[in-house]
Amino acid sequence: MDVHDLIFQGADYHYKGDLDKAIAKFQAAVRVEPQNEYAHNQLGILYAKKEHFDAAFGEFQKVVQIDRRNTYALLWLGILYLKQGNLNQGFEKFQRIIEIDPANADAYYFLGAVYNFRHNTARAIEYLKKARDADSAEPDTHYRLAQAFHNLDMTANALLEYQRTLALKPSHTKAINGIGWIYYNRGDRDAAICQWKKTLKINPKDRDAIFNLAKAYNDLAWEARNHNKLEAAILYWKKTLAVDPKNKAALHYLKKYENREPEIGNRLRSSLR
Repeated sequence: MDVHDLIFQGADYHYKGDLDKAIAKFQAAVRVEPQNEYAHNQLGILYAKKEHFDAAFGEFQKVVQIDRRNTYALLWLGILYLKQGNLNQGFEKFQRIIEIDPANADAYYFLGAVYNFRHNTARAIEYLKKARDADSAEPDTHYRLAQAFHNLDMTANALLEYQRTLALKPSHTKAINGIGWIYYNRGDRDAAICQWKKTLKINPKDRDAIFNLAKAYNDLAWEARNHNKLEAAILYWKKTLAVDPKNKAALHYLKKYENREPEIGNRLRSSLR
């Protein structure tokens, strides 16, 4: 069978989600034409999807042996090295891509991610900016850049990049949570709580938003308690338990103060009916 027919059939099976049949077709393609870079790259992707990472690595290595400038295979080799925890080898592959294609947004993105992992925030920002400039339509690039700015307390820049993330992907809950923390640290707790509630509307099980809301309500409860506003404190602890039913602090203080102040507890229960 013609190699182009095999590749077409393999791509069709891949699109339909039948990975095993897709692999069989691309394997047949490389038997017919062992130097076919596209077929080897597709095999690499398919093996990776099936979590056969050694086989995937072998396919991308074959592509680089055929063409040392194949940036697609180099990118995936770098990603697989990162998965192995081999940051140095991954970094080397991404650097090689930039030498070949100075406008490759993916390579800049992963270089920035490696620098971020190494806690070199300044370099992370430098490379994530380059990724953004090369491909400003990728929301995660803006999000990573926002995180880097946030880590340096450059909150105005961070807020702008979080907002750019959401302009591209309104359901990006990590960006929404990040905006919430900027508001919270500015002292605008109501705005922060609004952001974290927005996250829970998108994903009711988002652990970050649950933790953030629980912390905010517990902080407000404790402040109310310190100002002798016990009824308000109890209401905030109730709100904590509404989002985090097993929150130990809220359970502890509700038990302590409702038992100590039964008349407040009775009034509160009446108001909630």
